[in-house]
Amino acid sequence: MSPKPIDQIPTTKTPILPVRAMDLANSTVGGNIEAIADLLKQGGVGDPLEMDDETLIDIMEHVVVVHGDLGTGERLDGAQLRRAIESSPFLRYQFIIFVLGLFHLKMACADAIWRIFIKPLQARLDSTSVMEDIGYLRPRETGKIISNPGFRRMHEVIGHDGTCRRLDCWRVEATKESSTFEDLDQYAESKPTFSDLIKVAGRLARNYVGKPSMLRRLRRRPVAQRDEQYENNLLVNQYFLLYEEITYAMNRGDIGHVEVCFAPWVCIFKATGKHKYASAMIKHITNVHFHYPAGLKKAIRHSMLVNPSGREGCFRAVDWVVELYNLFIKRVHGGSGSTRTMENIIKESILVQLFKHTHSTLEKNLVLSHLTTHHSEPDMTTTFATVTAHMAEKAVHCPNPGRKTKYTIVDMIGKGMQALKVSKGPGDNAADKSEGVDEADFELTPEEEDILLDMDL
Repeated sequence: MSPKPIDQIPTTKTPILPVRAMDLANSTVGGNIEAIADLLKQGGVGDPLEMDDETLIDIMEHVVVVHGDLGTGERLDGAQLRRAIESSPFLRYQFIIFVLGLFHLKMACADAIWRIFIKPLQARLDSTSVMEDIGYLRPRETGKIISNPGFRRMHEVIGHDGTCRRLDCWRVEATKESSTFEDLDQYAESKPTFSDLIKVAGRLARNYVGKPSMLRRLRRRPVAQRDEQYENNLLVNQYFLLYEEITYAMNRGDIGHVEVCFAPWVCIFKATGKHKYASAMIKHITNVHFHYPAGLKKAIRHSMLVNPSGREGCFRAVDWVVELYNLFIKRVHGGSGSTRTMENIIKESILVQLFKHTHSTLEKNLVLSHLTTHHSEPDMTTTFATVTAHMAEKAVHCPNPGRKTKYTIVDMIGKGMQALKVSKGPGDNAADKSEGVDEADFELTPEEEDILLDMDL
């Protein structure tokens, strides 16, 4: 049962054409100017009058949408500023519109979760903490996850730990329905109807996700009545679900749903010190929904996700495709030994799609069994059983009045709203250099509480 899409991109296979690689310094403004010029030349588009080439397709009545990370966006802004003195729109690069790459945004979401729940030393000490679960999920990688986990490792940790935590929530609710249910297996054997499952899921969303209003109510109780670790775990569930939600929306190609997910993540980024991402998201939403005409708005929004395979649920961000082709060019088909030279890599880069299809054809003709480089999902049954047993033992989702915590996790959404309120706007340099507002108790205004209620957070 899938949620109703808000603005679904049509599920059709997106044609993708590789371009020749370039040996340029993309870390500089000048390098990005050269890259744009080279891409236009390879595409056969530009201003015939300025480039003295009548065979070029004139793009002066069109725009070129460029997707990339924040560094690319900053350097393109610098290029347009540097070219502002030029005489024609083409030389000013006035036709370029930068769009934030959603793959890099997703990586920033994973990093923000790491900053909240794993980076602080005290946050790892409770027996119900995320780090305690990681000790069961990835016992050999705890040091790596503490120091620098990288996106893929953190993505899997969020997915696996989030799954275990939601299973534990289901177990708690099942035991509340009947004392005869000791675990989820017994609950499943009772064969609940689909409507029963929907009702339980609704209770899970209301009672086990740390919405700011619920959290403030719990934390205002007398000390003897509070369960501080339980309060922390409600926030873990909320932020893990926010990450799962934006991942789901991107995979489904529902760009409207993706934009709805921007609101809480802007606050989280602002609170965790990732101010540039918060500013870029606000700028993107403002431009798309308030400045651009309807046609350009639709073109930009529907170009942020592509579908290389044409299958439902297989949408990918444009910058993900760029990173994939970088992998093909540099690693998979980059040569080896004496053939692995910069000259050969650049020369053959435009053929990587042909190489890929040729390999696939040979594998099928020779009836090889391994027709993909995609790794199968690991069997996590035993590991999940161990983690959920630990959660049941430590009563992760059962309130225990008087239970203390070594580290109180701050409501980052409320903290981010406070930081947004004191900042001057997306370009506020003072706010970008700060680490957000103080982590001490802060109060939201009635208007801010109404906003959070409208966001259903």
